[in-house]
Amino acid sequence: MMRSVHEDDQAAKFEVALVHLDRNNHRTALNHLSSLQKSGVMKDEEFRSLLVEYMMNVASSAMEDNKIGVATDAYEEAFAVLNQEEDPGRCLDLARRGCIKGHKLLAMEEERDQDYETAIQHRYRVYQLLDMANLCIPACQQLIMVAYCYGQMGNYDQSADTLSDAIRRVFKGVQSMEYMPKNRLPILIKCYHMRAVCYAKLKKWRDAFDQYDEVLPLIAREEGIFTGAYNSVLIHKAALLVTTGRHAEAIDALKKYLTLSEEKGNDLQIDESDHILALDTYAAAQLKVGNIDKAIATFEMKLAIAKKMQKSDEIRGETMHKLGCLYAYKKRHNEALPMLTQALDTRKFLYNGNSKFLFETTWAVAATSHAMGEKDIALKEYGTLLEKMHKIDGSPIDSAVIQNSAGKLYFEEGKLDQSIKSFREALKAVESSGNDLLKANIMLNMANAMMARCDFDKAIALYDDLAEKPSLRGSKEHYLALFNKSLLLLKKGDNEEAKLILGELTSRRSSVTPDVKGGVYLTLGNISVSEGNIPEALEFFDMSLGMLSEKKMEDLNSIVKAKKSIAMTYFETGEYDASIDKLEEVLGDLSKPGLEKKQVNILKAEIWSSMSRVYHKKDDLASAKNFSKLALQAYKAFLGEKHPTTLRHVSNLAVLLLEEAEGLPKSKSKAIIDAAKFEMEDALESFVGLDDLWTYRLDVAALKTNLGFVAVWQGKPKKARKLVRQVKEIEIPVTHPLVRRIASLEERVQKLEKSK
Repeated sequence: MMRSVHEDDQAAKFEVALVHLDRNNHRTALNHLSSLQKSGVMKDEEFRSLLVEYMMNVASSAMEDNKIGVATDAYEEAFAVLNQEEDPGRCLDLARRGCIKGHKLLAMEEERDQDYETAIQHRYRVYQLLDMANLCIPACQQLIMVAYCYGQMGNYDQSADTLSDAIRRVFKGVQSMEYMPKNRLPILIKCYHMRAVCYAKLKKWRDAFDQYDEVLPLIAREEGIFTGAYNSVLIHKAALLVTTGRHAEAIDALKKYLTLSEEKGNDLQIDESDHILALDTYAAAQLKVGNIDKAIATFEMKLAIAKKMQKSDEIRGETMHKLGCLYAYKKRHNEALPMLTQALDTRKFLYNGNSKFLFETTWAVAATSHAMGEKDIALKEYGTLLEKMHKIDGSPIDSAVIQNSAGKLYFEEGKLDQSIKSFREALKAVESSGNDLLKANIMLNMANAMMARCDFDKAIALYDDLAEKPSLRGSKEHYLALFNKSLLLLKKGDNEEAKLILGELTSRRSSVTPDVKGGVYLTLGNISVSEGNIPEALEFFDMSLGMLSEKKMEDLNSIVKAKKSIAMTYFETGEYDASIDKLEEVLGDLSKPGLEKKQVNILKAEIWSSMSRVYHKKDDLASAKNFSKLALQAYKAFLGEKHPTTLRHVSNLAVLLLEEAEGLPKSKSKAIIDAAKFEMEDALESFVGLDDLWTYRLDVAALKTNLGFVAVWQGKPKKARKLVRQVKEIEIPVTHPLVRRIASLEERVQKLEKSK
């Protein structure tokens, strides 16, 4: 059968498109077909039908070739042509479906690339196509995706408006909730929940709570309470309650859910992320109402769950950080430090060196190590903090707090110049914050460092400034300034003025904190000992112990000091057995389970050193030497061989060894004296290497005095005399016990010189 000229002409128009299509040039084929729409032939119904057919073929082929953009455009053009027909037939539905599929695929691709603006255009077009077909539920699902994209862009106003459009579409044709089709309820629930989140992000708290109050009863009516959907919404509402300070309500909201989650576990059909949010919210609320133990228990549950989750390093790092900080707050330092160290290691893997999350955990490790007496770790981490604190954007830790804490650690380590430098930097940093209490604490710490460096005038000026500030009246810093000033006055020999201040502090019955008052009584006891009033001293020490042993205090370090003072008072009065009994009681206190940390071992070393002194006085040289060795071993292990305290005890043990050697034949004593001499020379070199001879002048004097006795024993009068001259050049308080020992050395040197 022969084709008409008209048919041949139409076929020729599409021949070019077919050629491009055969070559998989889909875009070129579509462009050619699109250009045909500009000709007058579009008035021909048969031509339009063929055009749609060819466009649909291009769309189908492009979709198979994964050319989604070309396919979508082809479907859209076919749909546009068909939409103008009076009777498009089934082809219109096929074109619409193709458009919907294409736009959905393109939207998903843009969402993966986080180009949400373009994704919104595709999603909204899908919504229009579905709405035109009166497909309510699928259409509203697309509006929800549009709202999601706006949320990802941070445009919560537009997101909430889009959700409102979706809600209106859900209610289209429905007079009230009673007549709402059951299959539309999940969409409505989703919209209310998402709109609540949007309002919360916009800080429209009342609107957000209204949405939660709409959706929770709706879920309960359709699914029952504590179903998966109900729990998810309840958890988010509880999080908002915490955000708005309604902590007790948040706890009540989550209590039943958490109880059921422990009983039923996965049967609650809750998403892992929602369950983690529930635990975080519950812990935060418990913290806000002061239930620290419940918060700890909740974070422990969260950590156990996080360890079983895949790709949970971020959650684990955050949870271990919070848990470690809470352990430290509860003084469970032996649990805190390993937990925080794990958190730090995890966060080092996750974040770059200048991350605020890494910074906050480094701070927590430094502070906890400091509290435990792990000063090497603390010094290392404080060093990291001081180096990086100006590089951190939005640092969670105040630089003044870091400098102040580092200064305190340097002070404890005897690094007074570094300590004062840190305190000065802290004062500069605190000026802009307006934190008066922190500023007062920094000033107090700097005054203490000035006192230790014997800058008495500067220290007193700082103490007076603090004591006279009206805003600090009644604060702990006010009383500590007065107390520490009294200690400085005692150091200067102004005992009467010091006692006046101490008397004033003890007369304040309620306002002085127990730890400060305990320190005051301890100081008054030491003054009484120096004045020979032993009964009064013991009475003061007992009062100090009573203050320091209050349950809210439980300051082991101060309690040990008080008991040690009682023991050494017995020692001063010759009651050596009573002194030993009290020191053994302290060792018992320090040997209780759970007290194995570094600081406790250092306190034990102090007690062993005191026991060595007592046994030495009892003429039990063997026991004195053994306890001195125990003390020295502990100091070496926990402070290091070059620490000033360790070096000081090298000298103490050497005195005992020299005394032991003097009672032995020369053949046996030589090895003991040579060993003692070697240890003392090494200690002396180390003290000189500390580059702070004024601070350690008494230690240097003690070592040179002991080396002088060694020189006498070796029969070297010139060396002994040289050491005596060097010792006499050192400023030593006239009341110091070393003065008598130097006088004894000089007598021995004179005898040796005469004998030569």
